[in-house]
Amino acid sequence: MRFHTITFKTLSDLLRIKRSIVFLIIMMILPVIISIILNTTFNLTSMTLANQVQTVTLFYIMLVFVWIAGLPLVLFTSVTCGDFITKEEQDGTLLLLVSKPVRKYEIILGKYFAFIINILLLEIIAIIITPLIMYWLLPIDPYVLDTMASLIPSFIFYAMFIAITFGALATALSCISRSRFKTIMVLVALTLGIFLGFMFFRGIMIGVDVYDPYVVWGDVNYHMGNSYMYFLDSSGYRITPPSQALLGTLTGTYSAVDMSILYDQDIGAMYPSIPRTTYVDQMVSMLGWLAFTMLMLIVGILRFQKREIK
Repeated sequence: MRFHTITFKTLSDLLRIKRSIVFLIIMMILPVIISIILNTTFNLTSMTLANQVQTVTLFYIMLVFVWIAGLPLVLFTSVTCGDFITKEEQDGTLLLLVSKPVRKYEIILGKYFAFIINILLLEIIAIIITPLIMYWLLPIDPYVLDTMASLIPSFIFYAMFIAITFGALATALSCISRSRFKTIMVLVALTLGIFLGFMFFRGIMIGVDVYDPYVVWGDVNYHMGNSYMYFLDSSGYRITPPSQALLGTLTGTYSAVDMSILYDQDIGAMYPSIPRTTYVDQMVSMLGWLAFTMLMLIVGILRFQKREIK
């Protein structure tokens, strides 16, 4: 039993039909709800094509960041990868596994790579299905669907980035901790803190003038937003001021403003853009978070190598 055997065995367990369907249903709940709200709130049929593209694409962009490649993905990653070793140990199967002709690090890496393959397949499906659902439920022009489709490759790369980094972090904690419950609770608390806590914490730190250049380096939410903008910019799509304002409020990547003041009252038109914050370069944010989580994975593997399996 070697690395590839561990990978294929774990992958077959993760790719169970019921498990995959439940994941995709959860991912599609919010796009369906948002589409219904959009259909009842906005008169899309009377909009110009440009307004349709702007409105619907805005919601698709936010859906991917917050939901499709956001909170549910990170929670799912944390629970799955955080359970790799602690579950095996508590079920009594870890001792049997390490007695096979396989190195301990191969067990970790085999499970980790199996998860990355599994989640990437599911995320590709979710990211592709979301604009199709919106097109099916909303009275919009096919060009709007084409615009959303042009963003799919960038969103897939971002989802892969989130899975790789948070998967590495969760796998590392699973290697270090012996308590399955504590591992999952720590990862869930960390996830909620990143998505919700940092948003409020950032405002306080900016208010007392210590956020930049000190606290910003520990603001994972900001670095996720910065990374998201890197992939979104690579698509060539220029997001509108409302999108910029929302991302600024959620992640700090733009100078967050009140949505009601996005219009220049003197000329009666929307400002062309909101200033982007430049606390940290996008590539530094992305590579820094990637390097940190990979380092944690290495530390976890080294700790697991020395662990006595009972």
